[in-house]
Amino acid sequence: MHSPIVSLLGPKNRLGWAIRYAILALGVIGTVFAHDVLQDNAFHGVTRDYIGAMVMIGLPLYAVVTGIMADMGRLRVQLIEASETDQMTGLLQRLPFIKRTERKLQQTGVLMMLDIDGLGQINAKHDHHAGDLCLMALAIRLREVTRATDVVGRIDGATIAVYLPGTTLDAGRSVAERLAQGIQVTTGTTRFEVTVSVGVAMADGQTALAVLMQQAEAALLRAKARGRAQVMMSDGKLAA
Repeated sequence: MHSPIVSLLGPKNRLGWAIRYAILALGVIGTVFAHDVLQDNAFHGVTRDYIGAMVMIGLPLYAVVTGIMADMGRLRVQLIEASETDQMTGLLQRLPFIKRTERKLQQTGVLMMLDIDGLGQINAKHDHHAGDLCLMALAIRLREVTRATDVVGRIDGATIAVYLPGTTLDAGRSVAERLAQGIQVTTGTTRFEVTVSVGVAMADGQTALAVLMQQAEAALLRAKARGRAQVMMSDGKLAA
């Protein structure tokens, strides 16, 4: 649920637009009524005066208010996206990732859990800024290898989850292997390569997301135990 401020920044449906335009029309009529009363303390109720006022006052106001509401609608979308996005990587946060993925679980797909190998050593050798750069570089790489329909989120610390709806296991394994190959990171004058370990679980359209995430995370732990740049399936098999 979004805050009241976000909800008021632009109408979400036709009813919202109708209410705002009704208020605008009443404002125009009220302006004409006030003009009549202030002029000679009488309400004339002349139809052509109302029509003329609606044209002369209403149309410009309509144009201005429509533009303002369109801007507010775009601002509302931006605020919602900002509240759901990890500031460092630009990826979804944990809860938005879960919500979006659960909406796609009715079809089969592939869930991957990723972790950068030796991130603690990278932080110790360079600094925490280098570790942050690694995460940002991985986020950029993920945007290169995923589709608009895929869901990518930063789950916890350096752990990133990816859901590929409608993807076969072989195609998901191929994406995982591409991610594990290595990422070039530059910090100051230093350039180094980091690798990624990946755990993969197959979604059958029935298994709950929480279970799939546990399977993929367990596969990720087995992959990291085998060394760097490893891809492990949830059934305990290495990627061929």
